[in-house]
Amino acid sequence: MPRRFALCLALVGLLWGWAGVSGAEPSSIAIISLHGKWGRPPGPLAADLQAGGYTVVSPAMAWGRDRLYDVDYPDALLEIRDAVARLRGQGFTRVVLAGHSLGANAALAYAASHGDVDALMVFAPGHVPEYQFRNGETASTLQKARVAVQAGQGAVRDFEFTDFNSGNRRRQLVSTPSAYLSYYEPEGLANMSISASRVRGAIPVFYAGTIQDGITRWGFGAQYVFKQLPPHPQSVYLESRASHMEVPQDTTPRSLEFLKSLWP
Repeated sequence: MPRRFALCLALVGLLWGWAGVSGAEPSSIAIISLHGKWGRPPGPLAADLQAGGYTVVSPAMAWGRDRLYDVDYPDALLEIRDAVARLRGQGFTRVVLAGHSLGANAALAYAASHGDVDALMVFAPGHVPEYQFRNGETASTLQKARVAVQAGQGAVRDFEFTDFNSGNRRRQLVSTPSAYLSYYEPEGLANMSISASRVRGAIPVFYAGTIQDGITRWGFGAQYVFKQLPPHPQSVYLESRASHMEVPQDTTPRSLEFLKSLWP
């Protein structure tokens, strides 16, 4: 790491109260970086993390533009499990799961379902199916999908639905009824409040939301997600003023300091 960059990070640490914390050894830490809905790799901060000496893998996930829900949510989480296992097999002693938007949602769901990661970094968490349900935007589609599954048609890839994204964006997509339900059931895997409350063990979590997202304005970020997590003394909650897409870059100094603080 260049000396000038290291000095800048040290100064940021002093300003934010991180002074006196021993840094982690990047060579022992690997990071899985998950992109958001309709995105592509790399995931959040991959280049910055690599520049800091960390090994970063950034898989193409099922919600990306090149796949568009080709597998259901549990199977997408199994892909993360396989990435974790490969990194452990390569000798990495610490694996951190970082995600942006729906990637952040998946990081929480994975920690609740599988639990074999050492820390989470979630940036502008997104995809809130219970909100669309309460607003009446998905009720009829959910019912249609349930009927199809009950009729034995859950794996047929002809199910049309509206996919909701940040900034009031939406797209008409086609997948299977089972896949749709796995991502859009209000009390399912994508419900971040439920996932946060079920995270296996107290692990450090870096949570960076933005006041430009409804999830933060409505109190979902702090009350609905972050405070449902098992408490950990090194967990961090931030509210950025950046746009949804710019949150990872806006909080880069703090996220790098978070990583350095975790393991002496």
